[in-house]
Amino acid sequence: MSSNLFILNNIFAAERNALTRLFQKMNRTMAAEDLLQMLWLRIQRVGDNPPIHNGRAYLYRLASNLAVDQGRANARIERLQAEARLILYGDESTPDVERAFLAREELERVMAAAERLSEPTRTIFWLNRMKDVPLRDVAVMLGISRTTVEKHIKRAITLLGDARNSQDISRYG
Repeated sequence: MSSNLFILNNIFAAERNALTRLFQKMNRTMAAEDLLQMLWLRIQRVGDNPPIHNGRAYLYRLASNLAVDQGRANARIERLQAEARLILYGDESTPDVERAFLAREELERVMAAAERLSEPTRTIFWLNRMKDVPLRDVAVMLGISRTTVEKHIKRAITLLGDARNSQDISRYG
């Protein structure tokens, strides 16, 4: 076990209750225990280079970043759900049948196009747009240039936009 990992695991065990309280304050939509588990998994990926000089501060920065990331992800999901409800049901509480049918049809086209995205375009789009991973981090994760990541994102957006607008999407297969 690396020395950074050893230090962080010890501090994590000692600070577990305080971290639980921190997560309860920062993220009310997700269980603190789930966030603790995610934090522990992040700790396991920490290497020894560079050495961590203040393990407690590092741990709390990881915890804070995790809570913020999860809050953003939850907010993004809520926005997508609200937008889907708006597309399906409009501003009225009862859906207009024709508008709901057209919206479902549009959604099915976009979902089908998303499933047909080739790799690595699908993975890059998912990481960046759905998981909110920055372009530079996606590039590092996949071992490709940021420009390549940008081209894949542009390709996915073009395909999904064409699908939404009922244009021929077979050319993107």
